[in-house]
Amino acid sequence: MSNTTFAVPRQISRRGFLASSAALGTAMVLPSGAFAQAEGQLLLWLPGGSELFCKIHTGLLEGFSAGASLGAATTVCGLGQDTEFTQSLIGAITAGNPPDISMLWDSPVSLGAQGAFMPLDDMMKGSKIPLETWPAGLLSSCQFKGVTYGLPITAGVYSMWYNEEMFEAKGIPSDRGSFPKTWDEMRKMSKEFTVWDGDKLVSAGFMPNRVPETMAIWSALNGGMMFDETNLKYQIDSEQNIEMMTFFLEWLDEEYKGDFNLVDRSGNFLDGYPNSTTGMGPAFREGRQAGMQSGSWLLGDIFADPVPSFERWNLAANPVGASGSSSVSGTWPNWFVIPVGSKNPQAAFDYLSYLAIEGSVQWYQQIPDVPTNSQVQRKAPAGLVEKRGQAVADDITAFLGEQAAVVTPMWNSPVQSFYTDQIARAVEKIYTKASPVKDALGEAQAATQAELERVLAG
Repeated sequence: MSNTTFAVPRQISRRGFLASSAALGTAMVLPSGAFAQAEGQLLLWLPGGSELFCKIHTGLLEGFSAGASLGAATTVCGLGQDTEFTQSLIGAITAGNPPDISMLWDSPVSLGAQGAFMPLDDMMKGSKIPLETWPAGLLSSCQFKGVTYGLPITAGVYSMWYNEEMFEAKGIPSDRGSFPKTWDEMRKMSKEFTVWDGDKLVSAGFMPNRVPETMAIWSALNGGMMFDETNLKYQIDSEQNIEMMTFFLEWLDEEYKGDFNLVDRSGNFLDGYPNSTTGMGPAFREGRQAGMQSGSWLLGDIFADPVPSFERWNLAANPVGASGSSSVSGTWPNWFVIPVGSKNPQAAFDYLSYLAIEGSVQWYQQIPDVPTNSQVQRKAPAGLVEKRGQAVADDITAFLGEQAAVVTPMWNSPVQSFYTDQIARAVEKIYTKASPVKDALGEAQAATQAELERVLAG
């Protein structure tokens, strides 16, 4: 047993990337009456975002309002992220002065179940975005006990990213259809690329997953789940999840000297972004990592500094575990809700309908968050076309649409944040050998189920 610790990484998402360059960098708790609006004047709140992100949403809302002959539309962008934004939103709802529409970077389920957001089911009936036009796995992130509290308008879609040029240099087929279909195949291929110089990892293939937010995807790939929303029961220590973490731990021991600390000291092998803490560039972009799991938001950021040392990369479906039966994907959606107390609820819903179909296409053109409604005619982002050509851009866009249709339910618990923290602790204990797999997952299961039952008891 070891007392060694390491920082369990939290997934660097498009949210984190945008928030780091937020137009208004300081969070605030708003006084009651702030940004109050008149009848017919739509007010939209956004947690944060880059200048481009805020400009896109301001333009979309203004364009819709003008076309619908509504009053002035106001977009407030950069009110703070995560806890700060949530506190501001709850405060506005409690004071009776909420925005008509709010974007969330966290699941609507918890606050929706507590009565903070308007149920949308009745408005969706007979609208142009009825329930059946949304992928079930995606919409489940907005539903609790059969009630829909928000819409996953666009999403970062998770898949495997890989360096085609590294594959070809090893004589490995680089087409998507030849990508490993199982965890065993991926682990075997990974060894082809992993090179150590003493305790320094020079290059790597793929990594065992250690990101808490994506464990639900890997669980589903192994035939399991983390949360059974139908029966309101967590399944963290199920046989499939014990098998999953045992597989990852054995992989770490066999290929990476059993020590993520050594891996992290050798380079940034986590995802495709620079590490703001260590200053290390992403090993994937540096041509030192054959592949990784990441979200589609990277499509917009991968061409930024540091520019990849290679030209050709591709995306492939997530491989399946020993107890799994088919590949699934996962997402980190951009959720939109109508807070209770909205002065213009029908106009707000009409805007969400517009945003889900027409607006999301314009959004995807500039920032590659994938439109999720099944009716959307997706068009490849101009920046991707410019860098990779029309054929590749169209192929990637079509692939991401296919993946959005097979997402596994996630982000669907009233205690989502608590669960994520418990998984992070369990992952650290497992990978540092502080606890056996079964014990660590069992502790997380007991704590999370108890918290869920406490919240449900109200």
